[in-house]
Amino acid sequence: MGVATLGSHTSGKGTDALMSISDLLFEFTDWLRGTSLTELSLAINDLSLSLWIQTHFWAIPTIQTVHILSIGALFGSAMMISLRVLGVTGMSRTMAQTTHRYIPWIWWALVLLAISGLLLIIGEPVRELINPIFWIKMALIIVAVIATLAFNGAVKRRAAKWDAGASTGGLRLAAILLLILWCAVMFGGRWIAYAPV
Repeated sequence: MGVATLGSHTSGKGTDALMSISDLLFEFTDWLRGTSLTELSLAINDLSLSLWIQTHFWAIPTIQTVHILSIGALFGSAMMISLRVLGVTGMSRTMAQTTHRYIPWIWWALVLLAISGLLLIIGEPVRELINPIFWIKMALIIVAVIATLAFNGAVKRRAAKWDAGASTGGLRLAAILLLILWCAVMFGGRWIAYAPV
């Protein structure tokens, strides 16, 4: 079933579109199984670190906890900057103070996310690498990191003008879109556990 099928149903119930999305994900999974990712994931699965993670019952939950806390720190920091841009909170601080406080949290959390994510891939390579939702999440992360870099750079460059009351409608829209994007990343992270592999 192709992409054209996704919009070709007109039953109005929405189930045809949902079935088409499910079919697309299933086809994506089948395609992933036919790539060299299958051999790569099996090779990773045989690594001593992978076997160690798999045989210590506390390893995966511990790594997942670090991963979840890291996304919480990243999202919380991004949200605080976005809410300041939107004028919802943090108005007692200048924009420069807000970015100075929260941007380091974003990047250190991203480092921990990358490390814990890599360990999760090593611990459960087939579950991750042959999972269409994993790859959708990775694409979203790339977009989110680039967008965060651009957004934080724009906020820092305009911090003095911002506090002087200059118009910043574009940044306000970007703040909302950035929060939605990070929410999509988190949704993808949770969906990985439930996607058929």
